[in-house]
Amino acid sequence: MKEVKCVRKTVLSSSMFLLVVLFTVQIIPLSAAPEVPYGPFPDRVIIFLQADETQVVPMIEKGEMTAWLYYLRLSENIQKAEESAEVDLIKTYGGANELLINPLETTGGFNPFTIREVREALNWLIDRNYIVNEIFKGRAVPRWTIFRAVSPDYSRIVDYAKILEAKYAYNFDKAKSQIFEALAKAGAEYKDGKWYYEGEPITINFLIRPEDERKDFGDYIANQLEKIGFTVNRLYKRSRDAFLLWGSYEPSKRGEWHIYTAGWAFTGITAYDDSDPWFLYSPDNAPIFEEYRGLPLLREALDKLNNAEYKSMEERIELLKRICELSLEDSVHVWIVDQIQPVPASSKLGDKVIDLYGGGQSFWYLRTLRYKTGAGGDIKLGNRAMFIEGFNPIAGFSWLYDVYVYYLVADAGVFPHPHTGLYIPIRTSFTVETAGPDGKLDVPSDALKYDLTSEKFKPVGPGVNATSKVTFKITWGKWHHGQPITKADILYGIAETFKVTVETSPLYDPVAASPGRTIFVKTFKGLRFVSDDTVEVYLDYWHVDKSYIASTASVWTDTPWELLVLANKAVLDKKVAWSVDMADEWGVDQLDFTKGSSLNILSEILATIQENYIPPELEGFVDASEAAARWSALKSFYKTRGHFWVSNGPYVFASADTTALQVTLEAFREYPFKADKWDTMLTVKIPNVRVTDAPEKVVSGLAAGFSLRSEVAGQPYDRASVKYLLTDASGNLVASGIARAYGGGVFKIELTGEDTSKLAAGVYSLKLIAVGEEAALPYLTEYTFTVTPAISYFESLSESLRAELSTKILTLENRIETLSESVSELRNRLNSMESIVNISIVLAALSILLALVALILLLRKK
Repeated sequence: MKEVKCVRKTVLSSSMFLLVVLFTVQIIPLSAAPEVPYGPFPDRVIIFLQADETQVVPMIEKGEMTAWLYYLRLSENIQKAEESAEVDLIKTYGGANELLINPLETTGGFNPFTIREVREALNWLIDRNYIVNEIFKGRAVPRWTIFRAVSPDYSRIVDYAKILEAKYAYNFDKAKSQIFEALAKAGAEYKDGKWYYEGEPITINFLIRPEDERKDFGDYIANQLEKIGFTVNRLYKRSRDAFLLWGSYEPSKRGEWHIYTAGWAFTGITAYDDSDPWFLYSPDNAPIFEEYRGLPLLREALDKLNNAEYKSMEERIELLKRICELSLEDSVHVWIVDQIQPVPASSKLGDKVIDLYGGGQSFWYLRTLRYKTGAGGDIKLGNRAMFIEGFNPIAGFSWLYDVYVYYLVADAGVFPHPHTGLYIPIRTSFTVETAGPDGKLDVPSDALKYDLTSEKFKPVGPGVNATSKVTFKITWGKWHHGQPITKADILYGIAETFKVTVETSPLYDPVAASPGRTIFVKTFKGLRFVSDDTVEVYLDYWHVDKSYIASTASVWTDTPWELLVLANKAVLDKKVAWSVDMADEWGVDQLDFTKGSSLNILSEILATIQENYIPPELEGFVDASEAAARWSALKSFYKTRGHFWVSNGPYVFASADTTALQVTLEAFREYPFKADKWDTMLTVKIPNVRVTDAPEKVVSGLAAGFSLRSEVAGQPYDRASVKYLLTDASGNLVASGIARAYGGGVFKIELTGEDTSKLAAGVYSLKLIAVGEEAALPYLTEYTFTVTPAISYFESLSESLRAELSTKILTLENRIETLSESVSELRNRLNSMESIVNISIVLAALSILLALVALILLLRKK
């Protein structure tokens, strides 16, 4: 622009003017930023089977793989990745391991784990620190409670959690004592170092996954069990083979397994884990929970937390504590570690959003992948396993290895922020109005409710109220088959939630009845469209965080209504099932929109559907021409693509190759957002807190202060809360509190004389837990100091003063003696000088005398 202005102000010949203008035109494209495409940065994503960890780093270095969707376990492979210029490692707390215990009275022999005390004793039997250091090589942290040791909820109750951790710390003798007492009471007999029941050895069928660290810590725990007299049958089975045992009711009831080395992947951080404990004790997790409900008080607490039946954060925290305590007593879930998982990726990749849990396996990571060179190209992702369950949005994608595809193909209405765990808009922005926990809001009489019996939406009528109202503003866009997303899709999505969640429905599926769907069905009071893109949702639900109310109320759908209608017909005829569990019960395949026998089944049903068919739920909301367009688009999509999975995310599912074991996804360029939509989340703001000034020794009864500094990227950071725990040498919690903020990143902890007077002499650890407002992952550090009794301190101080005075006196005496010697030396020197002077005077006198004699003689000669 400056050149053009200059040209306008200068008289030039036409040829000169043309040259300047041409030059200006040529440089504009070179300086302009590259155009950001709609949809994702890459053109395609290919996800393929790569189970061999040893091949991962070489494949990335050769460009045969862009990233691996699992973590490196072996130390030698981690070292190769760290030393390679072609490989980056993304390290996050992405996994957890536990023992899932079968508590059922089994038909196939005696199950010792029906006894609660035996299950509880497993906590003392396991040295978690040994597992962390020797098996995970430091890439994990010990875990005892049902809440992750790195979670926001854990940081809210960390002082209480430390008490429980001390109570259940490794103690082999205590474990042995409690197990022996419980088995003897149950009628078992111990002889020749082995336990027997009714003359048969008590045999534990230990289901151990051999693919990763679970093989090693499974063997370690099996050894511990054998040491106390159990006979252990080690069943080494991989993912699906293991799932056929623990994931099915009948094998569990027969006692074909008693312990399973369960692993969990966390692909997204959550600020509040209200539903996780409930889920862990639900049939959706494992069929054993169809029969086993847990301790009654624990079940009550799980339900209250899941349903948000509390009135304040303080009340919610008490629920968390109760659940932690009772779940440890129950110990159907025996937690081992939270893992630090290093996920490898090509250094050719550019910036990407990193979830604090999911890292290189998360929704945000996958959606923001790009090359440093810019938009375009193929991203090739290696996957540790392929096609474990059927691809359907109702009860599929429960495995980590399958969910990656879902994250790329289907859009959510809201999703947790990758750094805070609070829900943020994806396709629906929101405002929340709530009268909770005790108040009520009026629901407009023309709001709609769903009636499952008539399969229709009806006005709620007068006199209806609700706890909360969420107003969603919707970004519509298109389905992958080209049809616009409409209100009809929202309505049928709500109907589908009722159909698969309510037990009286012919489409009910216990696995599909997830915590989120169950709460929605129980609390939904109605919805009302107030404009083409705005809908109000009313529900009897309250939470301490409004974004969680919005998540519970979310009515966005990832599947067009006509595809759900088609699939429901197949499930109603029991030709396929939504979930693996129901498929096993019915003896059919799980529904899969992308491959297998489901395609022919759906195709045959589609051919029988009237070309403008409208389901009962949508009568009056969809006309015949709209219905015809939908059915026609679905048929065309199937004819072109060879599958039925129509969704609305940034990628279209292109193909599934069951021979090569890979899927191909193509960029959806009609997606409503550009690829850089989420780039504001590229920077993670986890505060780093360190002790800057603190005493090495604290005197019992005297005040002590500790100065801290909080920083992000080397700059002072105030938007953090710093909690401290003071533990003794045995790990017992003796004090806790909140550090006071002074601004400029400065925090201080002040222990009063009364505080320190309660501390016995010894070594103490000041553990700091900092949580930032913009990143919910706790930052942990600690400072060690010793406590000295006051009398010892003053005795030490007296000795120190006495020694200091003695030193000073001795120094003074030495100085006096030195001074005396100096005086004597000076006196001697003076005496010497006096003698020299006297001699000099004599010599001078003699010289004068001689001079006079010489002068007299000279005068005589003249």
